Order: sequence, then structure tokens, then C-alpha cells
Amino acid sequence: MRPTHRLRPALSTRHQIELGVFIVVLVALALRVWLQPAPVTEQIQFREELRVAFVEHALGRSDLADYGGREQLELELLDRLAERLGVSLEVRRVERPADVHALLRAGRVDLGAGLLVPPGDDSGLRRGPEILEVQRILAYWRGSANGGPLLSPMDIPAGSRIGVPAGASLPPMLHRPHREDGQDDVATTDPHEILPLPGPQLMRDALERGEIDFALMTSLEYRRLQRLHPELRAGYELSGNTPVVWLLPDRGDTSLEREARALLDELRGHGALERLIDQYLGHLETHDLVDTLTFERRVHDRLERFRDLFEAAGEEYGLDWRFIAAVAYQESHWNPDAVSPTGVRGLMMLTRATAQDLGIPDRTDPQASVDGGTRYLLQMRERLPESIPEPDRTWMTLAAYNVGLGHVNDARALAANNGDDPDRWVDVKEWLPRLAESRWYEQTRHGYARGWEPVSYTRNIRSYYDKLMQRFPEPGDRAQPPAPGYRNTPLAL
Repeated sequence: MRPTHRLRPALSTRHQIELGVFIVVLVALALRVWLQPAPVTEQIQFREELRVAFVEHALGRSDLADYGGREQLELELLDRLAERLGVSLEVRRVERPADVHALLRAGRVDLGAGLLVPPGDDSGLRRGPEILEVQRILAYWRGSANGGPLLSPMDIPAGSRIGVPAGASLPPMLHRPHREDGQDDVATTDPHEILPLPGPQLMRDALERGEIDFALMTSLEYRRLQRLHPELRAGYELSGNTPVVWLLPDRGDTSLEREARALLDELRGHGALERLIDQYLGHLETHDLVDTLTFERRVHDRLERFRDLFEAAGEEYGLDWRFIAAVAYQESHWNPDAVSPTGVRGLMMLTRATAQDLGIPDRTDPQASVDGGTRYLLQMRERLPESIPEPDRTWMTLAAYNVGLGHVNDARALAANNGDDPDRWVDVKEWLPRLAESRWYEQTRHGYARGWEPVSYTRNIRSYYDKLMQRFPEPGDRAQPPAPGYRNTPLAL
């Protein structure tokens, strides 16, 4: 007997329709997964790396805070963003904002940073979160034919050549006006020539060579360049502020932008961003042109005489000689015979009592003064509570050197008693000046002090140290942090 075969019953029309719908949905989902990539943050987490293009220049650096391997404000923030995403940070350093723009458009990096301002509307890029606001300045070179101070943008001499950052949006005052029919009125309204240049350093060079008459730069760029080049002058400060931003590719997904904004909002919310800005950039607005010119003269006519002493003390005690030199300049302008009205003397301006404690018989002996002053700095640092982190510990060390450790601790106590952080310089420096007010100093152990002086003193030394690091760079300035010890603190750079 032949076996019988049961035939599978034919699908009903309804089942055929259901199967067809299922197949269509399955194909649609597959196409969606294939054609629509995962959110950017998921892609970053999958490859375990946040890729950033970063404009490499000295203008955003604060070597004073380069004790953790990240020498710029934005790199510190990017480190925190990578940590938030649970990935490592891969930084591709470039020379110009235009290089950042190209890498973003090509999809080779996730984010662009490095003192970037918003690009033009046709850049194909999206403006990310704002880090801080800066002013824009039209700078000129002293002695140039057309460059000079301006009362208004209308005073820009006809035919002037103005260097501007390549790829950045121009302020309205530099846009070419249009006729009512929408066409450029070249014949009558083109009083100056706009020349896009890759960066502020090249604009400064072009100003010095007379190739341009004015340069458009941010206030941060101007202040940093002007510290080494007093011939660079501010011709006009544009009204309104310009944001420093991060840039992203102009694509539909905004997950990375949302994470970046959330990070910065959190940092702003509890004051951490303010402290970071002060840590990295707080010294840039310290000295006027007269101070800058005086410092330059002293570098030329006095520093070389004592440099060996600063280097020897730095080698002996594990400190950066430029830091010791900055303290000495603030104290005496590198004058070994300096005497203050209160009787302090010498390069490091030691009191008689401090010199006796340090075993220094002659305060006007340059070698003894530098050696003793350096040891006294380290004593102040060691006597501060271990809870104070860097770089705040360095700033409070300088304040204690100036006004005394007791008064610094009084300001810390007032800060703690009034809801501020006694271990953060950005809070303590707000309380130091109040030691001159009876309402506050009567609550303290050590009483009245001219508390505004250590605040100014510390800010000045930060500024002088920054200038010396620019003028006398050393191979280790950008190195990763060395072995534990004094050399991984700002005081010991």
C-alpha cells in the first residue's frame, strides 16, 4: 500500500494578507535600521571614543593650571564630557578653525572646539553649546599708516585692509551694505577690504608687517597677544558680546549636543564652570599697557642678572624658576635693594622676623633672599589644610605669603560660615577684602587686614608667570603630569 501524503491546506486570503503585511513591516524595520544610523552618542559609546578637532594655539592656554595634563579650559570640559559618556577622549589638534570645519563636514570628528566663534550661516555646521562670552576687538599695530584708535566703525579709513578669522561670521559693521534692489553697491559702499586669515597669530604677524591695517579678534586673543607685543593696540571694541561655542556637524541627530548642554548647565548650576574659567583665564585681564611696557623693560634690563638664582632655587626645591621669578617681580620688580614703607627688603621682600626664622642675616643678598623666599612659600603651602585642591592651594599659598596665613584662614572661616567653599579660591578671594570691614573682622581670630591686597597680589603673579612662560617656553610645558610630588602642582610647574 502506498503511503498517503497530506497536503498543507492552502492559505486563506486573510492569512496571505497578514503574512504580506508582516513581511513588509519586517523589511521596513530592516531598512530603517540600515538607512537610519543609531544616535551619535550610541555610536560614540560603541567605539568607546569621543573624537574632537581642537584648534591648537597658545591663546587659550593657562599653563598655571597645567598640572593634570589638560592645559586649556575647553580640554578640561571635553574630558568631563567624555567621562559623562563613559568613553575616552581623542583630540585631533589643528592649526585653524577652517581645519575644524573641514573635519566636521567630512564626518571625521564628532565635535569641534578651541575658542571657536559661530561660523557663517552657510557653513554646513551647527552651533553647539556656549562656553563663555567674549568681546570682539578691532586691533591695530602702533605706528601703522591707517591703523589707529577709532571713535566708531564709521571712522575706519577708506581703503583699509581688515584681517578677519577665516570662516567666522562677520559683525554687521563689517558687512558690505546693499542697495534697495538687493545688489552689492560696490561702487559707493566698499570703503575697506576684508581679508580672511587663518588665525590670530597670523593676523598679528600681518599687522606687524603692514599687510593689514586692522585685525578682528576676540578679547581673549587680543589680551594674550598684547601681553607679549605691546605694539598691538585696541582700536575699537565692538558693542555686544560674541559666544565661544562648540561646533557639530549639521545632521538631524542632536543627542551629543544635548549631552554637552546638560553637562555645561550642571557645571553652571553649582558654580564649577565659573571656577574653571577663573582657574584658566582669570589672569588675562590684569595689567594695562603701562604695566606691560614696564614688565618688558624689566625682562630686558634686570631678569638675566638673577635668572641663575631663580633656576638654582627651582632645582633645589622642585619648583619652576619662572614661578619664583614671577613672585620676585611682584615683590620688588627684581630690585635687590627694594625697601617698602613697612621695612620689608630685598628681591623677595622678606620681613626682618621672617628672615631671622629662615636664617638669613642679610635680606639684600639676592641669593639668600631668593632661597629664603622660596622656602617660605613652601612653608605656607605645607601649613594649609590638605583638603584644599590644586590650583586653589597655590593661589592661597600666594595670598598667605602676602597677608599672612592667619588672615587667609580667617577668610576661609568666614566663607565656610556663610555658605561658601573655604577650599576654593574663587570663594575665598571674595571674603578676603571683607577683613577690612569691622562687621566681618570682629568675627575673626586675627582681626583687621587689608584683604584686597592679597587678591590683587595673587592675580598679578598669575599674570606675570603666564607672561614668563610665553617668553621662556620649556620642553616640559606641555608634558603629561610627572610623578607625584610638588611638580604636579601649579606652584611647582
